Amino acid sequence: MRRTVLLLVIAAVAIEAAGAARGDVAQTRTPGAQWVVVSNGNGRAAIVRRGSFLVRVERGRVRVIDLPGGSRPSRRCNRRGNRVSDATVEYRGRDVRCRVWGEGPWQLIVRGRRIDGSGVVRGSLTLDAVESGAAGTFRIGQRDARRWPRAPKTFLLRR
Repeated sequence: MRRTVLLLVIAAVAIEAAGAARGDVAQTRTPGAQWVVVSNGNGRAAIVRRGSFLVRVERGRVRVIDLPGGSRPSRRCNRRGNRVSDATVEYRGRDVRCRVWGEGPWQLIVRGRRIDGSGVVRGSLTLDAVESGAAGTFRIGQRDARRWPRAPKTFLLRR
């Protein structure tokens, strides 16, 4: 029994160390980037600039916009997108999941219910929760989780 517990503790420490190392590698790919986590949000979230972000929305839409002045963002989504303009692709419906990454600059706008996402980003995060009901939570870097603001508020993402 003690050996099993010891092996489980060693495995957990090794997994945690590997995860921390991967986080450091991801941050070196986007110098000055910060971890961002949004959970159970209802409303609108916009992530702008560069890095890597994975998002899921239970019901709503995800827009990926290629901003001028750099390379096109890479994106992978679980459904076919509609081209809104030369620079914008929109994915909508239930259970929309997308990953966006690249040097950018790019913008990711998510509107809907139950928005969950995380990534390493340098730029800004704008949150705007619905007027009533559950707002959701977010974390930037090592800070404590906070509630989404009910009015649009922008947070700078850089170390």
